[in-house]
Amino acid sequence: MYVCDWSITSGVVGEFAERLPRDDEARWRVSWLPERLLTRDQALAAMELVELLYDTTRPADDEARSAIAAAAELLGIRPIDAAATLSERHPGR
Repeated sequence: MYVCDWSITSGVVGEFAERLPRDDEARWRVSWLPERLLTRDQALAAMELVELLYDTTRPADDEARSAIAAAAELLGIRPIDAAATLSERHPGR
């Protein structure tokens, strides 16, 4: 994952997060959750979730499942819903 002040990109799959310019507080939009405005921590969690679900080099063990659950919880979604949304965006992966 590549993180800077204005964007977060994934080296695993073509999803990204971008900071929206605002006067009051920083909000982020994530490509696979376009209808939601997120905090930076939530945007990081969303991108971590993408990498956890799509990085085939990571083991699918209890630690990975716990990280997936924690990232999904921070976003207020179920891991299965995140996986379903992402599989619609990336069929065949």
